[in-house]
Amino acid sequence: MKYDYDKTLKIEVLNEFSNGVHARLLNFVLKNDIDRQDKNNFYNALLDQFAEMVDLNLFKMPSEELEVLEGYWKNMNHYVQEIAK
Repeated sequence: MKYDYDKTLKIEVLNEFSNGVHARLLNFVLKNDIDRQDKNNFYNALLDQFAEMVDLNLFKMPSEELEVLEGYWKNMNHYVQEIAK
């Protein structure tokens, strides 16, 4: 069996980063008393999207898709930082 330690490291870092972005948005929602049951609220929809993205099996993705996913999380991180100011 061949192990790709570089890919594994990238996945672990990406998992931690994506969970942090998700947690920051959740914290924003909770601090602002946004009803989590309101599925018409943009932030709740975004949280649901983040939850789906966090649950992806990254080990089944090729390296190119991981790069795209990393770009997605970097953009979402920047967005969440802006709204949480």
